[in-house]
Amino acid sequence: MDDQLGRIRRAYDQDPEREWARLETGAQNRLEYLVTASALERHLRPPDPVGRILDAGGGPGRYTIWLASRGHRVTLLDLSPNLLSLARDRIAAAGADVARQVESIVEGSFTDLSVFPDASFDAVLCLGGALSHLIEPDQPRRAIAELRRVARPGALLFISALNYIGAFRAVVQWWRDDQTIRLFRRLRESQVLDIGGDAAPAYFFRPEEFVALLAETGLVVERLYGAEGIGAHLQEERLLALMEDREVWPLWRETLLATADHPSVVGVARSLLAVARR
Repeated sequence: MDDQLGRIRRAYDQDPEREWARLETGAQNRLEYLVTASALERHLRPPDPVGRILDAGGGPGRYTIWLASRGHRVTLLDLSPNLLSLARDRIAAAGADVARQVESIVEGSFTDLSVFPDASFDAVLCLGGALSHLIEPDQPRRAIAELRRVARPGALLFISALNYIGAFRAVVQWWRDDQTIRLFRRLRESQVLDIGGDAAPAYFFRPEEFVALLAETGLVVERLYGAEGIGAHLQEERLLALMEDREVWPLWRETLLATADHPSVVGVARSLLAVARR
């Protein structure tokens, strides 16, 4: 394993429970989960399962369980043994009906999917911005080529990445004043942000760059979503209060999902979600 992949694995091995809880902690992460799950539901056309799905970089199995509970057969792959250990526990806790739909749990990187033959899966996922941790120039392209290779012809791929334009808004939202100017300067100089310590570095894509990369690897992008929709970077406390409002939230949620693929929303999103077809 090269040094970069080793660093990513160490970063995610540290606190598996935190990664499991991420998509239900805080408004932005909850919106990401909402938009992503809605996209999966829309494009995979339930209640008819599409067949075998690869959840590549799926960590502790949040989407694996979601898909398995809806009748899909899922293979979970991740680089972190600690995340996969937690995934086994969570899958077992979800019950026998879910567990029997999880075909296998594989430790590995989606930069090398040689363990799977060509055209093995009816749909492929690479969510949570995992692609953005590949910061070497040609690595994302090789990874997408591998994801495409294991998808059958005509299969859908759901791939997410961090958004460069949205990162400037995120800096204002999440970092304190003494960090903000330093991070602004680093983002202006490079699309790679490495805050050091135990965190994995990340590459932030411009939306048009992300779409072009997918096209270069032989994928046809059918839809591009801003994964937090119109809620991207809005005040956390106000969003959380909105989610508790039984009258307003259903209307706002409906609007958010209906507009998540609007170009103006995609452009400033924290993360990008592409639905592409091989």
